[in-house]
Amino acid sequence: MKADLIRSIRKLITSQPYEIGITIKIDRQQELAINADRQFRSASLIKLAVINYVLASHQDLSREIQLNPDKMVGGAGVLQLLSIPRLRLRDLLALMISVSDNAATNFVIDSVGKPKINQYLQQRGFTKTRLNRNLMDTSALRNGLDNYTSVSESQRLLEMVLAKYPIAKPWFLNQQFRYKLAGAFDESGNGIQVFNKTGEGYQIDHDVAEFVYGNHTVSVALLTFGSRDRSKTIQLFNQIGEKCADYLLNR
Repeated sequence: MKADLIRSIRKLITSQPYEIGITIKIDRQQELAINADRQFRSASLIKLAVINYVLASHQDLSREIQLNPDKMVGGAGVLQLLSIPRLRLRDLLALMISVSDNAATNFVIDSVGKPKINQYLQQRGFTKTRLNRNLMDTSALRNGLDNYTSVSESQRLLEMVLAKYPIAKPWFLNQQFRYKLAGAFDESGNGIQVFNKTGEGYQIDHDVAEFVYGNHTVSVALLTFGSRDRSKTIQLFNQIGEKCADYLLNR
């Protein structure tokens, strides 16, 4: 069954006309890697780097952070809609992951500093993942600054945070953007737990997920760039996720 799963996913990937990277691990053993070390624009996957640094550096999660209205940004999230003068760091992290809140992410980044996050990444052997700008910073984008990651490093970042920091697991388990890898079976009641983080932007769609069923795990990182038909790209995510779920349920 494992060989059939990998063969069918490889066939789906190689038929696509845009840039794709994917890794699949079954029970922590790598079974598939295509363009795993290619650097992609990260979109919201950079939030995996931010949360790992904050939790690894033993920040005071009860510390309150002032929410300057002048620094509020749009895009994903709910903080921009609320009139809250300050929030605990813990709550900002929860928003950053569970609803991919860009404003919350920026307040977290500003509270700890980009250099420390990048130093953390470098010291732990991450060579493709870098935080070069805040979220929704169009001026930085115009000047050629963007955030980056790779398939293998984004998968490793998700694995690290889930394995090391129990506080974060409910934020990923209740993550609201579940229409990609988990889209074909989410809320089906099949018993598979989904821990994931997505990213999206112009011609960018990413998802990194762990599917857990009983004592078995399938971990998938799928990053794409350059698709001209987003509906078909999302369909690819759904197909791959569904195949992985079927494998878990029927192994």
